[in-house]
Amino acid sequence: MKPIHVLSILLLAAALAAAQPQAQLLIVAREYPTGKPLGGVTLNVTLWLDGRTIVLSAEANPVGIWAEQLETIPREVYLLGVSSGPANFTGFSLPQPSLPVRVADALIEEVDYRAVFQPSTNVTAFTDLRVPLQVIGEANASVVRCAIWLAPARVVNVSALDPVTRRPVRIALKPGVPLVPRGYLVSFLAPINYPVFVTADTTLVEARRLRFWVSNETRLIPWSYYAADAFLSTQLSVIDDSLRQLEAIGYPTEELRRDASMLRAIAQQALFFFERGNYTSAVGALLSLVGGVNALKSRVDGLFSYSQFAALGIILLTLAFAHTFSTLLFERGRALYASRLVLLIALLLAATLTSPTMRLAAAGLLGALGVPLAALDLPTLVAGVLAMGFLAYAFLMFVSLAAGPVRGFWLYLAIRYMKSKRLRTVLVLVTMTLVVASALAVSGVSLGASAVVRTSHGAGLYGLDLEVNTIRRPYGLNATEIEWIVTLLNASDVGRMATVPPTYIGVLVSGRDSQAMIFAQLIALDMRFAARYFNLTAAVYEGRLPRDGTVEVLLPKGFAETMRVGDSVWLFFAQPSMQGPPAPAGPVWDTPVKIAGFFDPLVLNSTLDPELRPLFGDLSRVNFLVVAPCNPLGSRLAISRVWFITANVTAARQVAELVFSSLPVTVHVLEGRRVTTYESTFQISFRGAEALVLLLIAALMNSVVMLGHVEDRRRDVYTMATLGADPKSLFNAMLVEAAILGVIASYLGWLAAPLINAALSTLSVWWGGVAVAVSPLPVESMFYAACIGLAVSVFSAYVPSRRASGLSRMGREERKVISPSELKLVSGMAIYELPIRVSVFESEALYRYLKEILPKKDILGEEVYLDGTFAISFAILPPHMRGALVTCRLRTVKRGDSLALLLEVPEEYKSYMYLSDVVYALETKLLDYSKWRDSQFRYQILRYAPRRETLTLDALLERCKDTMAKAREMELKLRRLDEMKATISTSLYTEYERRYRRQLNSLIRELLTLSLRLEPFVGQLREEIRKLEAELEKHKVAYELGELSEAEFKAAAEPLEKQLDEYRIRLKMIEEVSQFLASRRR
Repeated sequence: MKPIHVLSILLLAAALAAAQPQAQLLIVAREYPTGKPLGGVTLNVTLWLDGRTIVLSAEANPVGIWAEQLETIPREVYLLGVSSGPANFTGFSLPQPSLPVRVADALIEEVDYRAVFQPSTNVTAFTDLRVPLQVIGEANASVVRCAIWLAPARVVNVSALDPVTRRPVRIALKPGVPLVPRGYLVSFLAPINYPVFVTADTTLVEARRLRFWVSNETRLIPWSYYAADAFLSTQLSVIDDSLRQLEAIGYPTEELRRDASMLRAIAQQALFFFERGNYTSAVGALLSLVGGVNALKSRVDGLFSYSQFAALGIILLTLAFAHTFSTLLFERGRALYASRLVLLIALLLAATLTSPTMRLAAAGLLGALGVPLAALDLPTLVAGVLAMGFLAYAFLMFVSLAAGPVRGFWLYLAIRYMKSKRLRTVLVLVTMTLVVASALAVSGVSLGASAVVRTSHGAGLYGLDLEVNTIRRPYGLNATEIEWIVTLLNASDVGRMATVPPTYIGVLVSGRDSQAMIFAQLIALDMRFAARYFNLTAAVYEGRLPRDGTVEVLLPKGFAETMRVGDSVWLFFAQPSMQGPPAPAGPVWDTPVKIAGFFDPLVLNSTLDPELRPLFGDLSRVNFLVVAPCNPLGSRLAISRVWFITANVTAARQVAELVFSSLPVTVHVLEGRRVTTYESTFQISFRGAEALVLLLIAALMNSVVMLGHVEDRRRDVYTMATLGADPKSLFNAMLVEAAILGVIASYLGWLAAPLINAALSTLSVWWGGVAVAVSPLPVESMFYAACIGLAVSVFSAYVPSRRASGLSRMGREERKVISPSELKLVSGMAIYELPIRVSVFESEALYRYLKEILPKKDILGEEVYLDGTFAISFAILPPHMRGALVTCRLRTVKRGDSLALLLEVPEEYKSYMYLSDVVYALETKLLDYSKWRDSQFRYQILRYAPRRETLTLDALLERCKDTMAKAREMELKLRRLDEMKATISTSLYTEYERRYRRQLNSLIRELLTLSLRLEPFVGQLREEIRKLEAELEKHKVAYELGELSEAEFKAAAEPLEKQLDEYRIRLKMIEEVSQFLASRRR
């Protein structure tokens, strides 16, 4: 072929090639955030082109571009993965690991991916990106542009402690590459000078997604700090909301505010530890804070219950006052009921306006009815209190209608006498009212737990000494709380004392003779600390002190008679036994412990603690005391005492208040030769002892008035006694009159006490003094006033009442004495008819009653006749005749349709001087026969409650399934409500949260009831499954041995397998119900 022809063909091919469309892949590497070209970086990209996946390895040129021709023009292109090596970034002298932060128009944190980092080559690889790339058409060429922005990367740690669960939480950082987690820290390769997102799997909505700026100096991203801040803010906001609601209704919250301020101080300490990365101490502070918040929430919630009970007591006292006072003013008719109702309303209105507790009780009542506290105002609270009063009044009317009119003689007599002497009644009421009001103004009673601060001499140490209340904290302080206090104090030394938990009474020491066990007490100490600060080495009699970290003990020298140094003994916890000595309950340590030495009890008893008290108790305790090292033998004991040594006394005082408010401990601040003790004690304190003089004067005045009243009524008392009035009724009438006066005066004094307080303050200002601060009377003052009024009135009326009953005895005849002429003589027996007759059908009842009232040792014989009568012989012992018995007989005789009871005595004893006493005792006991007979009646229920529906196993499982579905739906609503919490009001959130929580608790209780009904089926199902498996295995063995054909095996095995599957499914459903309940209990 000629050269000209070859050249023509080449030119034609080049022209044809230039005329066809072409495709090119253009990869651009840029530096973030400057946008400068990033040359020399090695990139491996994975692309998806129209269903095909290709992997390309590219190295950018100096201007950060790499190009590659594609075989075809793609319609859709996605970037599936990219890996980048080290690159030269601005501001860094050496190549740094690179991390893609943006691909095309997509930010890496906005897409899902998987990433790994290869430390050996400093290569980061991102896969599963699926970022769309743009295909740009230009003339005959199409360009697939892939712009990748890279940032320098460094390793940062993210704190992953969840403050809610106090466990590591799953953390994700975007854009970033996860590395190996280490405890509470999770390492990531993160871009420098870039805001990264930290996503956590936590229940805290505020901390699920946070953004942090990563700089070149960033070493730690404190996610736990911000999560703890959100958690603590949530906890404290609940307390603040409750306190604001209490303040809105006028309830004093000064003490609660002080406790809330202390909790905020603890929260600041916890945040400080989170910020510093001291997670162990942070958890300790968090535990204390959560305990304090729960305790304060319980106190706030308990205020409503307490106020409702207190308000109920005030309403009852108000109702009693209105009822009694109106009865004194009016006899009967409309005026009586109208005055009673008006007085009740006026008093309840006054109590609501003056008593914060009444308003709180009304708020609790309205809250139970669904009215949110934030929507309550004063008129609404007044309406609530009046509603409670009307309910109490309606209940009183119902009881009055059921009980009928008052028939008590002494109560009726007391009211009549008070109305007959109106001037005297008013005088006594005014006196008692002024006394009660004055006593309330100058005195008071404080009841409850209070902090006591006292000082004493010390042993010369500086720091803190904590004594744990093992009743409230059975297992003492834990290691986290101790480390928290050490960090707060910056303590130079720490010593612990561990004792036997209160669930046991001591330990049992078992030597070589395993049958002989000695009861003793066990104390574990940090031996190095005890030897240094308590000179415990001086008490060693033989051997040496046990060493920390060894399984050794120190025993009293009395044990040296049967044991030697180097021997091994067993230690068992001791628990009380119903019979005999204490019984072992389990080993203190899993292996025998070695005896390191013996101590002298007298020397050890002289060992003093930093407060100059015996460190180990009295001598009887020391004689049977086992001393062991706290590590490791104290691991199963309760740490009941901890000493912290520090030279910073100022920090010790500050930490003492913090620890005292957050832990159940008694705190001793050691300041050399001075010790300040903070202790919480339950105290009853009385203020204003001078009020006792007022009460004594009032009692004497009331006694004088009552004695004069008795003298005025002497003739009336004689007349009533002659007519047969009981002296006891007259005595009770006088006491009831005094009690009524006391109740009325107490209530009026309680109402007048604020007026007296205001008058005293006004007089103080008028005389040129300083105004006295007037505080509202607490609700307890009502009961205090009632106690004062009742005590003074009843005490002052006791002597006059006794005198009145004495006058009634003088006006009454003497008791009747039986004479021989009243006895009938029949066949050598003297017969006296007792005043009782019963129906013939009650013969058996009277027979059993007589056997009960007669002493069993005195009954000599019994006779029962066919006609229904009976006779009982018994003996009496005359006081003046030693060794002689008189045989008497009680016999029933028929008289028509009734039975009469006769007492038969031998004729020679008809003049027996003590016969009247015997008859009187029998008559007195026979008066109670009717009550005894009524108590013997047995009532039969003729109408029963409907029987509970009998459900099959399948029906129970179906109902459980429906109940669990409803419970899950309710939990979903609660989660949605939590997400909406920031966008709705507190009152609306509280209303829905209570409603859903109440419905959820009801469903859980219903499911728990159904689970209890499912329990009997569990054992039965497992037994049936075991039987079916055994039967199926039997058929399989027979088939494999050739005893059954294949058809016979299938015919026998298929029903068994079907039944077995059904039983397994049912058992699995029951287990699902149990797992559902167990997860909700947590």
